[in-house]
Amino acid sequence: MPVQPEGPGTGATGTGGRAAARGRVLAVSFAAMGLGAAPTYLVGYIGPTLKADLGLTGAQLGLLVGLFYGATGVTSLLVARVVDRLGARLCVVGDLVLVVLGLLASAVTGSAVVLAVTSGIAGAGYAFANAGTSVAVTSVSRRDQAGAAVALKTAGIPAAATVMALAGPPVASAVGWQGVCLALAGLTAATAVAGAFTLPVGTRRIPGAVPQRSMRLPRGFSWVVLAATSFVIGNQPLSSFLVVSLVDGGVRPGVAGLVSAAGTGSGAVLMVVVARRGDRVGPARRALTAAAVSGLIALGTSLLWVGTHVGLALVVVGAVLGLIAAMVGAGMSHAVAVDRAPHAVGRATAVMSCGYYLGALAAPLTFGRLADVTGGYDASWAVTVGAALVAVTSLLVVQRFVRPPAQAASASSQVAPAASNLR
Repeated sequence: MPVQPEGPGTGATGTGGRAAARGRVLAVSFAAMGLGAAPTYLVGYIGPTLKADLGLTGAQLGLLVGLFYGATGVTSLLVARVVDRLGARLCVVGDLVLVVLGLLASAVTGSAVVLAVTSGIAGAGYAFANAGTSVAVTSVSRRDQAGAAVALKTAGIPAAATVMALAGPPVASAVGWQGVCLALAGLTAATAVAGAFTLPVGTRRIPGAVPQRSMRLPRGFSWVVLAATSFVIGNQPLSSFLVVSLVDGGVRPGVAGLVSAAGTGSGAVLMVVVARRGDRVGPARRALTAAAVSGLIALGTSLLWVGTHVGLALVVVGAVLGLIAAMVGAGMSHAVAVDRAPHAVGRATAVMSCGYYLGALAAPLTFGRLADVTGGYDASWAVTVGAALVAVTSLLVVQRFVRPPAQAASASSQVAPAASNLR
């Protein structure tokens, strides 16, 4: 007998009870997505404290973030094959437990090496949490709610980043970065406990679903992967190095945190709004929309870059614009991949995610290393803008040329009769 998900949609509960249970699943998934990425916030928002206390270079700070996302990318290929068997609860709660243990070990030892190990292990676990929360929120949602549900749980990332941008610098000043680790560990442990009692155990199967293992990805799908990889290279430094670069430029940590929080906070709201509108519009123009969002990232980052030589006001405008666009576009790589391979969602998502997170590995390393070598951030921001423009180009190619096999076959069948009539 297949395992049935617990909670919403099962038992004799009424509509109100199911809605309340669904709300709890969404809330826990929202928190799990945010806190599961906790090791990256240590660099992104209290990086100056880490640099001072541990004597780290820019490249070493980038490595701490890169290890997390690199491990997520590699592990994503495995997760697509096992998440349905493991179930949402085990994937999500297991990841949160790993994060708690790593944060506690980092706080106790005060070691950069332990931080690096924690980042890698937590990153691998995050691949399971990412897939597990998607399974959880879709298993308690109707089809017309699924897109918004996935966007809502993903919005936990910028929401947590916003809180960390506001609270991280003053807390680190008061109790040090190790105290921040302990605070994050406590919040993550509470979320793990809630998840153990709230998240569904199994996966709700879609009636008539087609097995995906034998399904091939459409011709040209590598453009989707390139778009996802260059997209994250073009926006990830806005999260991991914005505060550090501003502080190095003479801005107070609290002010730098406020600049970042303005972008991530606004982006968290707009991420859900845009996803709901995207579900109504459908996939026909989604890659084109994603290209426009990537263009806004390039524009915002360019303004930020110029602003570092002109004045803080332009930095704020550019950073907020870039961060909002980055948050809005975060779910679009997944959506574009699914649009182009609806017959092989698991494989398409895994392949896209591998490129996406390996890009997230390369971005902070490259940014930090260039800053170390050049003694400034001009070259680093230039590479970031260039990557965003590559994402724009790739997504335009996807919009024009990459189509699901069924559509491609249909187009061919329409051309063939027309050609035969000319003979």
